Amino acid sequence: MIYYIFKEQIFTIFLSMAHLTAMTFPAKVFDYVGGQEGDFKIYELNKRKSLVIEAKRKDINRNFIVFEKNGKYHFNIKYDETLSNKDIVLMEAKSCGLYSIIEETKKYQLFECPKSLLIVNKSREKLKVNDFYLSKKKFISKGPPVWVDEKLVYYKGRAL
Repeated sequence: MIYYIFKEQIFTIFLSMAHLTAMTFPAKVFDYVGGQEGDFKIYELNKRKSLVIEAKRKDINRNFIVFEKNGKYHFNIKYDETLSNKDIVLMEAKSCGLYSIIEETKKYQLFECPKSLLIVNKSREKLKVNDFYLSKKKFISKGPPVWVDEKLVYYKGRAL
C-alpha cells in the first residue's frame, strides 16, 4: 500500500503477530528511535531504505521516529490484527487543486487527491481528526487510516 505522507503529520502503523510489516522510505534511513525493548524487533534492509518490524507482544502503543537525511517521519506503532499493515511504501504527499469528494456527513467533507486527502470541517466546533483538532480545512496524509471523532472513516485507500 502506498502512503502519501506529510512529514509534519503523525500517522499510525498497525502490527500483527501473524506477519511482519515492511516500510520502504523514499531515501536512506539514517536512524530511528522509539518503543521499548521487547515491543518489536526491527530489521534494516534494501540498503537502509526499508525497515521491517516484527511485533513481539500484543499491547504495543508507542511513538516512533524515523530520520532521513532531509527530514523525519513521526508515527505511532500499535498492535491490531484487523487493521494490521503488511507492506507500506512511503512517498511525499502533496496538496492539490484537483480533488473529488469521497465522503460527506453533517460534520465534514472528505476529498481525495492523487497524493493527499483534504478534510473540510462543516461544523462550528473543532473536529478531531486522528491526533489533531481541525477548525476549517487541511490536507492530510493519504493511505494511513483516518479517524474523525474517534470513528474510522478511511482505511486501505477508501472511505468507509
